[in-house]
Amino acid sequence: MILQRLATSIRKQDWFTVFIETMIVVFGVFIGLQVNNWNEARQHRIEAESSRERLIADLHADLDAFAVRRQWYEEVVAAALRVDDALRSDPPETEDETWWFVLDSWIAGGEWPFAPSAQIYKELQNAGDLDLIASGSMQRRLRDYYEDSANEIKISLTFRSAYTDLARQLIEGRVGMHIADCLSAASFEPSLPGTNPTSFYKDCPPPEDFRLVMRSAANLRESAALRSHLNARLSNLSGLQSLLEYLARQAASLVADLETTR
Repeated sequence: MILQRLATSIRKQDWFTVFIETMIVVFGVFIGLQVNNWNEARQHRIEAESSRERLIADLHADLDAFAVRRQWYEEVVAAALRVDDALRSDPPETEDETWWFVLDSWIAGGEWPFAPSAQIYKELQNAGDLDLIASGSMQRRLRDYYEDSANEIKISLTFRSAYTDLARQLIEGRVGMHIADCLSAASFEPSLPGTNPTSFYKDCPPPEDFRLVMRSAANLRESAALRSHLNARLSNLSGLQSLLEYLARQAASLVADLETTR
């Protein structure tokens, strides 16, 4: 309609009307573009907020998982130190002491792989949407957490501990099966706060055939190689604990900064 009037005004050489109607057209186009840009910006803000919330939820889940694993590895380290003390001392005198020596020897070889949950980060990265939630410096920190730290974990856990393999060989198979049944780490959900046991191995009585426990204890004490592998195991466990603490600090810092930039 307005274009028809504009064409009529041009034919009549009514330049004032031409000017007014041209400005109306330009203004209408401008308003339309602005509304479209506003809608796009609003959609980007909604997508950014949703992505940020999902990433924060992922990081909180990581923090829960790391906390559980730190507790678990603390028990593993404590067991390894008790085995180290036992191997430097006289043989245990009671059945309880013998059983706990064998059980500790098994626990000391425990391994529980872990890594940051990178699903949301990878989705954003693959879609090219990291800019929605993170500046250049924040993107570098996310990359350090989800890529560099994940590689460190992979390297740390690539090779199974020699101590673990040897201890499993020296402990009688039926005793090992009995201990494995006591392992509570496979029966709870790290991402559900409040479900974590106060101790993973507190309820693990000896098997009925205690002769197998005695034989296992003798095998462990007589192995010179076990002492050497235990030293390496203690060093490796210390590194894993430090890595878990570092990851937890990274995750907590990212959560704090992502929540601040909402």
